[in-house]
Amino acid sequence: MSHKTNKNDDHIHPLASLFMWTEAKWLKGAMVYILGFAFLAMASVDLFHHRHEYLDYAASTGFYAYAGFGAFVLAVMVGWFVIRGLLGREEDYWDKDAGDD
Repeated sequence: MSHKTNKNDDHIHPLASLFMWTEAKWLKGAMVYILGFAFLAMASVDLFHHRHEYLDYAASTGFYAYAGFGAFVLAVMVGWFVIRGLLGREEDYWDKDAGDD
């Protein structure tokens, strides 16, 4: 796999260059559609697959797709709001006491 080289490639680790494709603009924009398609595909499998569930609500169509998507959204939101609030720093955290003034 090759990628376009520029003069900043001197500061990139050789193993990191293998993952430069993840910075593609099309991938960032298409990620919502890729995850949405995966969600719909997994939910549609539930229409054809019969399960013998112990709990009634787990037998509803698309339950595991919705539960998985909801758990993913919950994990992201906890990371954004709770963990960032506990561990996050201001943007100029390291520059406050620099004494370079």
